[in-house]
Amino acid sequence: MSTVALRFSPAAEHVRTARLVAVAVARRAGLGEDQLDAIRLSVGEMCARAVRRCGDTGVTEPMLVEVDDAGPRLEIVVTDSADAAEGDDEYVALALVRGLSDDMDLGDGPGGRGGRVWLSWDRSAD
Repeated sequence: MSTVALRFSPAAEHVRTARLVAVAVARRAGLGEDQLDAIRLSVGEMCARAVRRCGDTGVTEPMLVEVDDAGPRLEIVVTDSADAAEGDDEYVALALVRGLSDDMDLGDGPGGRGGRVWLSWDRSAD
């Protein structure tokens, strides 16, 4: 198995591509349909969040989405370079994704706090 990395400018039109790549890797890794739906929605929400954060702060540096299916868990990391305050819509998106993933962690990215979201799903759960 492998890690797939996708680097793209923080623009809404690239979110769909990130979702498609993440789901393709997850499907190849053998995750079930329920998990694929959760991954599709989670990656879309976290990439859209990163695009908003970058837009709000004027950051144009590329975002990074990494999908790793090498271990017993599928791990996805979405990283942006913004340092933005969390808004109400962000709390909703984070709560949604926390409920859809088996595990989630919010950390600092290269630009500051909240710029890195780590998600994982157990490959044997479905």
